[in-house]
Amino acid sequence: MLTISGLTKFYGNQILFKDVDLNIGSKEKIGLIGRNGTGKTTFLKILLGEESPNEGEVKMPNGYRVKSLEQHLKFSEKTVLAQVSSALSKESVNEDWRAKSILMGLGFNIDDFGRHPSEFSSGFQIRIRLAEVLVSDSDLLLLDEPTNYLDILSLRWLERFLKAWKGAFVLVTHDRHFMDLVVSHTIAIHRGDMRKMRGGPLKLIQHIKKDEEIYDKTRRNQEKKREKEDEFIRKFRAGARSAGLVQSRIKSLAKQGVKEKLDNIATIKFHFRSIPCKSDSIVQATDVSFGYEPDLPLIQNFSLTTFPGDRIAIIGRNGKGKSTLLKLLHQNLSPDSGKVRMPPSLAVGYFGVDSIQELTPEKTILEELIAIPNTSEQEVRNLCGALLFHGDDVKKHISTISGGEKSRVCLGKTLLFPSQLLMLDEPSNHLDMESVEALSEAIEKYQGTVIFVTHNEAMLSRLATKLVLFDNDEIRVLDYGYDKFLAKGGWAEEDEQAFKASRPDSDQKRQYLEVKENRKKQHLLRKQLDKLEKEIEKLEKEKDKTAQFLQEACLNKDTKAIKEQGIKLKEIEDSINLKYEEMEESMS
Repeated sequence: MLTISGLTKFYGNQILFKDVDLNIGSKEKIGLIGRNGTGKTTFLKILLGEESPNEGEVKMPNGYRVKSLEQHLKFSEKTVLAQVSSALSKESVNEDWRAKSILMGLGFNIDDFGRHPSEFSSGFQIRIRLAEVLVSDSDLLLLDEPTNYLDILSLRWLERFLKAWKGAFVLVTHDRHFMDLVVSHTIAIHRGDMRKMRGGPLKLIQHIKKDEEIYDKTRRNQEKKREKEDEFIRKFRAGARSAGLVQSRIKSLAKQGVKEKLDNIATIKFHFRSIPCKSDSIVQATDVSFGYEPDLPLIQNFSLTTFPGDRIAIIGRNGKGKSTLLKLLHQNLSPDSGKVRMPPSLAVGYFGVDSIQELTPEKTILEELIAIPNTSEQEVRNLCGALLFHGDDVKKHISTISGGEKSRVCLGKTLLFPSQLLMLDEPSNHLDMESVEALSEAIEKYQGTVIFVTHNEAMLSRLATKLVLFDNDEIRVLDYGYDKFLAKGGWAEEDEQAFKASRPDSDQKRQYLEVKENRKKQHLLRKQLDKLEKEIEKLEKEKDKTAQFLQEACLNKDTKAIKEQGIKLKEIEDSINLKYEEMEESMS
């Protein structure tokens, strides 16, 4: 067990967390949540020993091994397999089948094993680093945003791997759905404190919200009582007979202390501007083929017709052509053969990696966004806050900010641009958990047509009404959503490639069967958790209404209504607790 005592970390006047006491058990799978800037990465660095706390300590047993996902991309070995195998423990040094199995799960193929790591893109080099972490026999894994560079199949494989992991890990990810599936406990960094609870992030978020509501009600009640006490003291302070009683009340007030009002944490809201579309069809692709190299077609004979209101998700492994297809549909690229048509007056909001090239380096973030027609400065500043640009960040020049920050500016431009069609390539990258949820809600409420690329399965389940599927070197158009796709058998490639490593046939077959069974269980669990979350959300709204009725009954001194609403409120709270217990049992 890892023990944390009195942990405090601050930079100047900014306190990240203070007087933290908690333990991490030997088999606990922990999700670490908190808004950007609250100290999640700093906390991981302290656990790793790369950064020191201002106060407190972290105690680990002798020989306790901690491994983290490194971001530097310099490699010491000449091949991918040798690099990953170098992370095997002394006891497992001859078990390179483990390295092969993990590499296959993360999207590498057998031909990649002998290539030098530097031959791969930065995204795949991060996967090599992730494979090194996963192949180690460490007691604790520290995983800071491991999902950022994974495609959907690698992400699903990682879900299975982490659920089967025998040790402990601490996971940071913006993908709440992924976290829900793999963690046993959640730690939240919130208002300079850390709280740990068994279960997924939603349960802890709801508990924090409930506690703050109770705190605020108690604070307001205390203020009312203090006002009455102050009034009594002012009224009777001069009277000789009541002097003792006045002094008693003054001492009582001094002992009580004052509950400070909690700072307001702004709720993130996104909104895509839509304008009506009169066309019967939006984008039409007919027999489109394209390749970046002669005789190596990436897309062949692809056809698609989109209609108003469609929500079309393009899904598949990285490198198969998803982003290329989106560019072809947007007419950023011209096909080698075939045609792409769209109404000439169609207003298209586009977000992709190549959008960064359209930014003006000399402009500030504020200037770049306020250039969108019919946009006010206050609206832009509010949006900047949602995009994690705070205070003077909006005055930074485009030329000085990181690639991830530029990507968020491009997303901001798409949000502000009035459109009839949205084309979005991985829009959830570089956002925190709250922002991803707000973005999903905004896409859901958008009145136009949406074509998007994402590996986020929660977004797919929530938004997609049709799929363009890159699977096993073919492209299929499916007239149904992601949940139905999984229910009908899901990914053919997942079954065939996930564990094709050089391991004894009997073990390989056993793992293959385990994978199939786990997939079924995870799909059922996902549906069950989504259902429970919706039921809890409905009960919470009902609870708020009942609490308001109860408050009105109290003000009106309606004894009968007070009793009825009090009983109803208790029943609703009991139902909410039962739903949380169901959720916890499902995840255990």
